[in-house]
Amino acid sequence: MRIVLALLGFVATIVIVGALVQLATASLPMTVSLVIGASAASVSVFGLVYLLRRRLDRKPQDLVRFDRTTTPLLLSGIAIAAAVALLGGAVNVWLGNARWGVDWGGVSIPVAVISIAASTLLAQGFPEELVFRGYIFANLRERMPLWATVVVSSLIFGSIHVFSHGGANTLTERLVYALMAAGFGLMLACCRVVSGSLWLGVGFHAGHDAFVRMFVTLRPDAFIGAQLVTFGALVLAAYLTGSGSRGRSFRRQPSPRP
Repeated sequence: MRIVLALLGFVATIVIVGALVQLATASLPMTVSLVIGASAASVSVFGLVYLLRRRLDRKPQDLVRFDRTTTPLLLSGIAIAAAVALLGGAVNVWLGNARWGVDWGGVSIPVAVISIAASTLLAQGFPEELVFRGYIFANLRERMPLWATVVVSSLIFGSIHVFSHGGANTLTERLVYALMAAGFGLMLACCRVVSGSLWLGVGFHAGHDAFVRMFVTLRPDAFIGAQLVTFGALVLAAYLTGSGSRGRSFRRQPSPRP
């Protein structure tokens, strides 16, 4: 029930805040409106998780912490995401699913950088990680072994992407997109476990959302093949992350006591 409430609250918060910000900033430049909306989304979702944690769980808000490790983990996640996106892009180009380069449509580099940073970090990376690898992960972990928590949280994350567009038009494309998102969730869960923090995953989430569409341009008829390649790159990254020196410790963690 807590997980369902968190999901419903997350969706409602994003929709309501997005609509209010759009109305309030209609006369402002699009980049400014985007930054304000993304910042409002992060603050609102943080407030939602804070209330759920304190009022429903009767626990302190200990899911996200700001300390000296925050910046290094965030930057490390972005760097890893760039490598994974570059790998997936290279394979897609090799298979003929994409070509190198992106058409920015005449948008200046500063505007593009600000827009991408706001949309991927503040509107997606931070709030989604706080809900899925923060609140939902913590609640699942109270009842499940760690491996099951990783798998179930990844499947939940993937399943909601059936309702996301992501360039998918047909039902098959939406299902394949959801599969890719489950692989994305698996990598993000591994980031959460290995680092013991949300920040590595926040960096990876934002970086992957930015870089996966920055290096290459997909062919319109190659959506399914490209998503399967991305899924493979993410699962490989999750395997390598979980096989690291700290990953071995996560496999040995005991199940929580009832």
